[in-house]
Amino acid sequence: MTSLRSGVKLTLMKKLSTYLFLFLFSFSAPSFADDISDFEIEGMSIGDSALDFFSEEEIKNNIMNYYNDDKFSTSELNNISWLTLYDSIGISFKTEDYAIYEIIGHIHYSKNINDCYQKMDEIIESINNVVPNVNKSSKETSNLNQDKSGNSKLTSVEFYFDSGRSHVGCYDWSIEKGWIDHLRVVIALDEFIDWSINNLYKK
Repeated sequence: MTSLRSGVKLTLMKKLSTYLFLFLFSFSAPSFADDISDFEIEGMSIGDSALDFFSEEEIKNNIMNYYNDDKFSTSELNNISWLTLYDSIGISFKTEDYAIYEIIGHIHYSKNINDCYQKMDEIIESINNVVPNVNKSSKETSNLNQDKSGNSKLTSVEFYFDSGRSHVGCYDWSIEKGWIDHLRVVIALDEFIDWSINNLYKK
């Protein structure tokens, strides 16, 4: 479809341009990411319409059954030819109008999880350099609750902006679980995060 955008919009100021491929973000305005909507992942920003990037059929065919309410929906999209930095993308959007409230980028590390940790540290350092005063958590490692064996680990840092959050984490799945190890980079509005916590299906 002709409205799809191929890759990241290179709208960074010169000072930020050296961070692009480490940061895996760009900025849509010269505001130095004062707000979560200033970030872009693969050219997508919070508040954009998902229909500017994907067909309605693509979106609907990849909706995940995560929630007990239909105010928002989440689609996980693989094999997207125009992605330049990520292997797959997740989007959460308002069901009635496709406005994006969360974007998730995944980079797979099926062979060496240490490469994921190195890339994560580079991204964190870049964020710290660009927005040094943003509130953030310490780096923490915890068990992933989807694996009852306790052998799957998440190492991550959270960044807190005025209206949303960014998450950068390495997901190291156990051999028993068999899922793909990956780096996950997330930008999301607090409104969606709070709603999703309260509306996830209980397992």
